Amino acid sequence: MEKRQEEPLMKERSPRASLTAGFQLYMGNFRRIFKSTWLAGLITSVIAGATGTVAFVYWPELVSRIFSNVATAWQYADQYRLLLIIIALLTVLSTVALAAFGGYGVALLRQHQAGGALLPVQRHLHWEGSDMWRSVKALLFNGVLFCVSYGVVAAFAYWKRAMFLDPMHHIASLVLLALLFSIVSTVLLPTAYITTRYLFERKTHYTVLLITRYLTSLRFWGSQFVVLLVCFIVLGLLYLVASLPELILYEANWQARIGVVGGDPLGMPGYITLLTFVTCTLSSFMQLYIVLPLLFCLYYVYGSIDTREQRKQENQNIPLS
Repeated sequence: MEKRQEEPLMKERSPRASLTAGFQLYMGNFRRIFKSTWLAGLITSVIAGATGTVAFVYWPELVSRIFSNVATAWQYADQYRLLLIIIALLTVLSTVALAAFGGYGVALLRQHQAGGALLPVQRHLHWEGSDMWRSVKALLFNGVLFCVSYGVVAAFAYWKRAMFLDPMHHIASLVLLALLFSIVSTVLLPTAYITTRYLFERKTHYTVLLITRYLTSLRFWGSQFVVLLVCFIVLGLLYLVASLPELILYEANWQARIGVVGGDPLGMPGYITLLTFVTCTLSSFMQLYIVLPLLFCLYYVYGSIDTREQRKQENQNIPLS
């Protein structure tokens, strides 16, 4: 059988072409991708499964106790301090593991960027300077940027809380809040290209790219929006299907723990914790490979934008006859 020619990175593409190329590259090389990433995916899934288990089994009881008597909620601080610390640590650890898993995808695509095939990545990678570490740093940079940006909106809402809580201005305040979030989201969307370029250009720094390339990325706002929107719809539906077992168990645990706070027996089998862990781990493993195609599509968006910019510079350097 003749091997299918892979789409090159540096080529002008429409959003539709970027989506098609990204999904084709992912699906056409899924066996190689899985062979290179299954171990990292399994480790990430186990961590995410532990996080989900703790959150699904024990978190509902804490929330139920707080809402049953908000005035004395502070009394549960000492009782549930260890639980809160464990949930916080597991959440951070699972987030870092997810970013490191994305680094394996970057390492695979870097081979394609160099003009080669997607070959299995060596698992014994040096953490410092690797794609995994760069992926984690990209997550941190974006996390800080998003927290600051949306934090400004939250601070404004708190400052004007009297207006937002006034029934006479309820509709107007909600519209204003939605408008503010939309503006912030619009401003932050160009970071998709900036983050992707940061992942594939090791000699650059995120803040330098943000300063020097933001306006360039803003000019291609529409292309990035279309690609992200289609990916969120298509991959989001698949993600939801993979999450259904988790959601069912979460609802069952929630109802059971609310009953315990009200004085009822737990009414759950003794193996519910193990069942929750296995379910969350398997669901997380599937979710990883459902979300990963987003990186492949953004990879081609990045190549398309850079190609357009290079041709623009070349045209500007051509002297007029």
